[in-house]
Amino acid sequence: MCVSLPSGVLLLASLASASDEMMASFDPRPTPPGMETRLGTELRWYAPADAGGGELGVDRESLQASHLVGRGEQDEWWVGMRAARTAYLGDARLPSGVAPAGRYLDVGLSGTWKRRLGDGDVVGATLGGGLSGQLSASDGLDPLGNVTVFGRVGLGPEGQDGLLLALNYDPERVVLPGVPVLPLVAWQAIRGPWFLMLGVPFSIVTYRAESWSTTAVVGPLPALSADVRVHGPLRAMAEARWSVIEVRRAQRVRDEDRLRQSQWESAAGLRLGFGPALRLEVLGGIATARRLGESEEADDARRQGIRLEAAPFAAFRGRVSF
Repeated sequence: MCVSLPSGVLLLASLASASDEMMASFDPRPTPPGMETRLGTELRWYAPADAGGGELGVDRESLQASHLVGRGEQDEWWVGMRAARTAYLGDARLPSGVAPAGRYLDVGLSGTWKRRLGDGDVVGATLGGGLSGQLSASDGLDPLGNVTVFGRVGLGPEGQDGLLLALNYDPERVVLPGVPVLPLVAWQAIRGPWFLMLGVPFSIVTYRAESWSTTAVVGPLPALSADVRVHGPLRAMAEARWSVIEVRRAQRVRDEDRLRQSQWESAAGLRLGFGPALRLEVLGGIATARRLGESEEADDARRQGIRLEAAPFAAFRGRVSF
């Protein structure tokens, strides 16, 4: 999804399909017919678990969309939107006495320009903005903004390999929150069944065989996934990943504080895929090593927060292009 690179680059790298989505932004080829509009959604439900002297359950729904609104001989212009709703349900309390229960919303719009320069070279930029906060807050939602410039330098014959470069400014980023200006530098190549994207702040390695594949992500949001063909377009899949959820509570003491949940998620399920046009996934698993806290610093939120007991969860993911 072309517009997903800039503000969500690290979150994207935590997903099993990271290699496919990441390369869409840097792809030096024109967008093919049938890929001009792209929709993605994810639904997650976590069972109530003991936490902070009570119980706490979580459910989360998110939607992303992008559309190619114009193209020239070398240029493409995209618009994108995102929306996510997170609900904390229960009577658990943080050590400060704060009750995290409530509904939280994050919405945003973005615009992306991308130019293909030939020989595998690409340049582009994205500008995004949005709103985030607690739905019941009388003082409304807080504004957000980010900007990214990105490029690809083609290497090798016809630029088949590439040096990927990006610089993202986002003072409200969820991952590495203390780094408002975040660079991306990576070498990208395909060697037979191997897809390689090696760099900082993360790397992606994918191996695709005829009937199975596996992907590893190394970085702030590590992940490991694998899938195997069962029959036709149906595949069995498994994944493990480090997950982070961050929201803004209305009555926080300091404006910079964020309610932050982090945990390991291990899951297995089924995937129904028809190339890039349609993919549907249903998973079930367990979340462990769970912490929830509120602070300006991510480490403080985890260290000073409350422990959530392990809990089963269910998830649905889908994406379609047309």
